[in-house]
Amino acid sequence: MEINPTSGNGANRIDQAAVEGQRVQRQAAEEAQARQQQAEAAAEADNEPRNDSADLSSTARALARDAEARPPEAKIDPARLKEIGERLASGYYDRPEVIERVAERLNQDPEIRGR
Repeated sequence: MEINPTSGNGANRIDQAAVEGQRVQRQAAEEAQARQQQAEAAAEADNEPRNDSADLSSTARALARDAEARPPEAKIDPARLKEIGERLASGYYDRPEVIERVAERLNQDPEIRGR
């Protein structure tokens, strides 16, 4: 049996294929490493506190200042609320003299007059 030596071209193609295969493997390994680093960075970013912010308009700031300057609302005694509810139900506040007195008191209230 006669064996012919391989020509230079055949060996060269095999070497090129091996080099190309190694290059593809290296590239795949680098891409996998990059994905791993991105995943680690994303996980680390999720653990960091966020620095959210909001911009308020000048109107919103003015409203907040007005709300802070206003005295706290008075709480009405539950017994007084019950009395008012009974008067509403009975029609007490529908009488002309009561309506006039309530209107006078509201007119004297600085919060209502200032608006």
